[in-house]
Amino acid sequence: MDLEFNVAQLLKAPVGATRRYELAEDVHELVAELQLVTPVTGQVQLLHVPGGVLATGQLQVTVATECKRCLRLLELPTRFEIEEEFKSTVDVLTGTAIFVDPTEDTALLIDAQHILNLGEIIRQDLLLAAEPAALCKPDCRGLCSNCGKDLNEGPCGCQIESADPRWAALSNLLKT
Repeated sequence: MDLEFNVAQLLKAPVGATRRYELAEDVHELVAELQLVTPVTGQVQLLHVPGGVLATGQLQVTVATECKRCLRLLELPTRFEIEEEFKSTVDVLTGTAIFVDPTEDTALLIDAQHILNLGEIIRQDLLLAAEPAALCKPDCRGLCSNCGKDLNEGPCGCQIESADPRWAALSNLLKT
């Protein structure tokens, strides 16, 4: 995976300098929770800001999942954005260490060799963007709870069980 960027030259440039990169990376190892059909693609921009680098980008990937009602396999195009500020840990000009708050997220640090790694940020943002309850169509009827037939293909023919007699008074209200 080529989600690591050497930002030494960017950090030597004036604040406001940018670099743009096209991504087409297979990240299925990073995101084991999702079944990815295509590589993550899109454009990432790295902007030199005081104390580090701001990474922004618009990315897309296709995720394989199943309909939560009828269990059909789906392939959902998923778009997501990244926007994170990475902090330098070493001054690029002098080589001296820069104090970093111990509570700082280590995924947002540029290492001592001036390598910025987008892997964890892409993983987190992709998990947040993935559809948690995908449906094959908005009016999916799901599966019969008795026989398991896909009700989108038509009725299943199961006998409707009689209602609980304790609810009979309420069902009479629906008839009126």
